[in-house]
Amino acid sequence: MAERATIVTGSKGGVGTSTVALNLAVQLAMQTKKRVALIDLARPFGQISLMLDFEPRFTVLDALERIERIDESILTSMATRHKSGVDILAGPLQAPMKAEQRQSVTIQSIARLIQIAGRAYDFVVVDIGVVNAGDWALVLQEAQTILLVSEPSALALGMIDRHMAAAERAGVECGRIQVIINRWRQNDDDTVAAFEKNSGRSILSRLPNDYRQLTEAVQLAMPLMGSGNNPLIGRYRELASRLAADFKDAADPEAATVKGGL
Repeated sequence: MAERATIVTGSKGGVGTSTVALNLAVQLAMQTKKRVALIDLARPFGQISLMLDFEPRFTVLDALERIERIDESILTSMATRHKSGVDILAGPLQAPMKAEQRQSVTIQSIARLIQIAGRAYDFVVVDIGVVNAGDWALVLQEAQTILLVSEPSALALGMIDRHMAAAERAGVECGRIQVIINRWRQNDDDTVAAFEKNSGRSILSRLPNDYRQLTEAVQLAMPLMGSGNNPLIGRYRELASRLAADFKDAADPEAATVKGGL
């Protein structure tokens, strides 16, 4: 397991996993001043390079084709350094894949890619879009934390139970799966509270709905930037701080015990 890897997945399509993964990675880099990698595995095309308006020299397909030969230094050389401080291994730019690429894109090779990234970087954020946990169990087991992104709609929240059930049957530790509510508004509180009560699961973070701010960020080809007084940016900073603290506790069990005792 890559001890400082976070996998971001969605309860259904269109909930914003790429937006969450990108802005979480940026906040981790800004707050910790550590080496942060963002790996775009969302299908069928990578969105993050388009969101940031850059043309990557290499993509995850190039890395997966060479997975038996690459090491930490080669992997870092294949990533694109963004001015936010995050190294981005971009998703595929076009389809269909070549025959040799289809052979190299396996769950085993993706899991190995995350392992190598975990040795090369202090923090790794992986966007996998929406997947079946049963099919992707080997990859999900590489993450210390799995962020399951949902919207505050009955359909998106209802899908969470299915993802949890699939993960449990596949042997993925469900305690590592944390639910994020994206595009949250205050009038969604009753719906979210009902979900928490009925499912017995708490929400890790509610990311406020701010269509204008996110649209401007995409138009400027930038991640969200600005003051922590901004509600949406403030929530991303809180989420990054929480994950960084959890990673530190995992690396130092004695510290976690003392912290828990306080």
